[in-house]
Amino acid sequence: MLGKVTIIGRPNVWKSSFFNMYTGHKIAIVADEEGTTRDISEYEYSDEENELTYIVSDSGWLDFSSNTDEITKDIAERTEKAIKDSDLLIWLIEYDRVTELDEQVLKVLRDYKIKDVIIAANKADNESKVMEAYSLAWFWESLEFFPISVSHNNWVKEIRQFVAKFMTSKGLNYEYEDIDDSYVKLAMVGRPNVWKSSLINAITWENRVMVKDLSGTTRDSIDTKFKWNNNDFVLIDTAWVRRLSKVWIRNIEDWSVMRTNRAITRADVIAVVIDWFDGIVHQDLSIISKTLEENKWLVIVVNKWDKVLAKDGVDKEKMMNRYIDYLKSKIEFLPWVSVIFTSAVDRKRVDEILESAVNIKTERFKRVKTGIFNNFMEQVVYKHPPTGNKKSHSPKIYYWAQVDVNPPKFVLTVNNPNHFHFSYKRYLENRIRDNFWFFGSPIVIEYKWRGKHKDVTK
Repeated sequence: MLGKVTIIGRPNVWKSSFFNMYTGHKIAIVADEEGTTRDISEYEYSDEENELTYIVSDSGWLDFSSNTDEITKDIAERTEKAIKDSDLLIWLIEYDRVTELDEQVLKVLRDYKIKDVIIAANKADNESKVMEAYSLAWFWESLEFFPISVSHNNWVKEIRQFVAKFMTSKGLNYEYEDIDDSYVKLAMVGRPNVWKSSLINAITWENRVMVKDLSGTTRDSIDTKFKWNNNDFVLIDTAWVRRLSKVWIRNIEDWSVMRTNRAITRADVIAVVIDWFDGIVHQDLSIISKTLEENKWLVIVVNKWDKVLAKDGVDKEKMMNRYIDYLKSKIEFLPWVSVIFTSAVDRKRVDEILESAVNIKTERFKRVKTGIFNNFMEQVVYKHPPTGNKKSHSPKIYYWAQVDVNPPKFVLTVNNPNHFHFSYKRYLENRIRDNFWFFGSPIVIEYKWRGKHKDVTK
């Protein structure tokens, strides 16, 4: 198990900025709005210089006021859990003041008898401020005290070196574990209030993501590694997506949309979660369109199935078939997509998401033997010769082959790609699926111009 370092502190001490600087990636959302970090964002940090790997975690804030709302209390509870589960804490404070909230954080550390703590006093960006920061060292008998400046990237390297030394001394010097093609990278994507986070918790059996019956409570993308039936998974819970017309420039929601698009790019399988009662809406179609642009594998998860079954006299099979027909009318261009009806509340049919992801991965890397594919294509072209467009009636195919996997890619060498009617690729894709399936995965078909002409792709 990897060692874990968690960054803690009260609001507005630049924890997320420090987290991004430490990891070298813009993972956590940074904004002037207090309480931007709502989830425990984690990053598997590889220290190549010291040949070790550990998890760096950006916690939410600790707010102990009696009038806090339910979300704030939930964040505080989850941050406290992160504190107890960590091997080392980096406690961010400000160089020139100790607030009541800092003292409350200190009380939590003392109550749990936690001693493995580094203090990082931020905004100490010149010599006089550094000296003033050192005067705070008495505040806590920490392992080490660092006056830092996140805005100027001062002393972050020294903190990394101390963490490496600490991890090694505790026997936590694990080497980097690469997330290669052996992992199934599954992203859960969808609109607010479709209970994505509840599905994540049901899948991993772990309350890693904040869950509340409110729209838009998940802002950051969170990666979770786990095993299922001897298969390695990386599950990505994406930020929530709002209509672009409601996303203001440089607003937090704008960052969330950008991060969701990045999560789709990083993942292999995209599970688009929709609400049974809301159905497919424009936002869902936009997500599906982005998934297709990236040539990703696609699963549609229809959540809140338990509420449908709770109604008297419901014919389960009939309701499913009707809903699938409805989905086909909305996304009829995707007949190869798997549809799964789930209930995040009682964990019904949740494992089918993982089973589909594993099956899709097998299809994604499937390669058809050359001889079999040649015989197949000869029959297909014989039954339906290439269709020409209005400008030409002489399209010809000379050779064909599967040239790649992930996604499956087929190249046809032709006399002139411009001679082919656009619908012929659809015909070829349908015939390939009829014979070789490629369940859940897009298929790439390209025309290659024979001779010295440039390739014309899909």
